[in-house]
Amino acid sequence: ALADGADAEAARARAREARVERDAIQAARERVASGTFGVCEVCGRPIADARLEARPTARRCIACAT
Repeated sequence: ALADGADAEAARARAREARVERDAIQAARERVASGTFGVCEVCGRPIADARLEARPTARRCIACAT
């Protein structure tokens, strides 16, 4: 019934989130391989270590992310 539909929607949302996270991890691995991990894709400056520790898949520095 209604609860089953809500459960199914929640499961689809979790699956989407998992795919997004998987893709972000793969992109980070590719940046490691290419030597660009930890470099902001917008300004080219280094991404702070604290940001990378908190969010290892970060593609932008804090200044460019906000």
